Amino acid sequence: MATSKKTNAEKLALLREIKRREKLAEYEHDFAKFATEKVKILPKDVSKGFIPFTFNDAQRIIHDKIEEQKKKTGRVRVIILKARQMGISTYACARVYHRSYFNAFNKSVVMAHDSATSDALFAMSHNIIDNIDTDFKPELKKSNAKEIMFEHNSSGYRLYTAGSPEAGRGTTPTIAHLSEVAFWTHDEKILSGLFQGISQAEGTEVILESTANGVGNQFQKLWADAVNGINEYLPIFVPWFLMSEYRREAPEGFKRTEEEEKLVKLYNLDNDQLYWRRLKIAESSKDKFKQEYPSTAEEAFIVSGSSVFNLEKLQELIPQPILSVREFDFLSCMFEEKDQGSLEIYKYPQFDIPYVIGADTSLGVGRDFSSATIMTPSKHVVAVYRNNRIDPSRYGDLLFYLGRYFNNALLAVESNSMGIATLNRLVQLKYINLYYQTKIANIDNEEGLRPGWRTTSASKPAIIGFMKRAIEQNEIWIPSKTIIHECMTYVTDDNGKMEAAPGFTDDTVISTAIALEVVRTHADKLTTNKVPFAQRAGALPRDNTVWL
Repeated sequence: MATSKKTNAEKLALLREIKRREKLAEYEHDFAKFATEKVKILPKDVSKGFIPFTFNDAQRIIHDKIEEQKKKTGRVRVIILKARQMGISTYACARVYHRSYFNAFNKSVVMAHDSATSDALFAMSHNIIDNIDTDFKPELKKSNAKEIMFEHNSSGYRLYTAGSPEAGRGTTPTIAHLSEVAFWTHDEKILSGLFQGISQAEGTEVILESTANGVGNQFQKLWADAVNGINEYLPIFVPWFLMSEYRREAPEGFKRTEEEEKLVKLYNLDNDQLYWRRLKIAESSKDKFKQEYPSTAEEAFIVSGSSVFNLEKLQELIPQPILSVREFDFLSCMFEEKDQGSLEIYKYPQFDIPYVIGADTSLGVGRDFSSATIMTPSKHVVAVYRNNRIDPSRYGDLLFYLGRYFNNALLAVESNSMGIATLNRLVQLKYINLYYQTKIANIDNEEGLRPGWRTTSASKPAIIGFMKRAIEQNEIWIPSKTIIHECMTYVTDDNGKMEAAPGFTDDTVISTAIALEVVRTHADKLTTNKVPFAQRAGALPRDNTVWL
């Protein structure tokens, strides 16, 4: 009888073990399921005790984007710009635990800007281990205030504080959770050391997350490069109003201000959210609120006092659907339809409209962009070209065909620096409607006719001023997210110089300002006259006889 009972007990134990291993196999590839069913966290209302970890809206957005990138590339490289207290650190801590528990010899690094935050993150990690189901609780080979290591697979993680330039140097992490990076004192040196040690192997993960802390720091630069596609990081922004707890019951008779009415139209906010926002602004300031609880990524970094353009007017501009994305093929001399391309078209060219193109030229080595803004006489932007890899001379070939596509548009290329090579190519190709400068924003040009637009200390403030006024008076239609973004990050420095905020670009701002100025001064001279085929073919050099 005893033997029979022992056998039944063994069978039950075996069944439990089989079930546990089945769950292990399921959880290994499904972090969300594992987190929801097995991880317990301490909520902001600590009176509730430890509760199951259910993703909030912000965590769900971030999780979905991370998993999508992981599926596509095999690795995770994300930079997260967030509002305060959204639970992103909780998500990252649980993810680090999951990756360490299910992967042998996994080395994770957790780093925050100060010791208090670092300790809080590690306490969160210990809480996850202490409160997880017995069947999934690891035996610890090492457990102290700075390091955790698992017995069953020799994986673990190490805590660092970003207080020293050498913090984390020499480590070779498989996963790195880097918190509040914008507030690191030695951000550039620490990140440089960490990035050198992180493997590019499949399965590695780097999660940088922070609220904004002004411009010029390494987090802001990494974010800007991620947005511009210069680095490998996926930028993820989460606005404050996604958090259901960021609301306070509005008092009876609550009346919205004009600004709040605009926010309602833009983001579909309700009175409880607006009232919570009011209370938060009253605690500090509007600029501080935008930094710590941003509605857009742009306003998180920029203090309104330094912005050249009116941020409220820019926020009213709604990016429009892109009708066609194209890339120029230098063999066929055609703009070919692509899933991703440098030319975005918002309105196709119409036969009876004379167009203007303002163009800015870069060196083409991956930093600044060569850009072109195509505009109608009614100041509607209909297309935008932007590429940071095109050679200045070859850019001339591209602009030749871009101008032809838009009814032989009046083509104004900035003649400063690299623009000379672009203009020389256009002159060589005998572009039929090239802009020649006779005046610079109402400043007489004593040097006579010359091709292109020359930006000077006198002409630049003038054309930017005209563009600023056009935006404020709703005279210009800007459908491009890129132009709107660059306008939002176009600032005045301490010396009064107008330029892109550190880490951002301003190429489409310049090309749009040039196009707008040409419309302003030459609207009565624009023509829709078409060039006969024989003339357009004859105008081309022998090496460019192919025509659109």
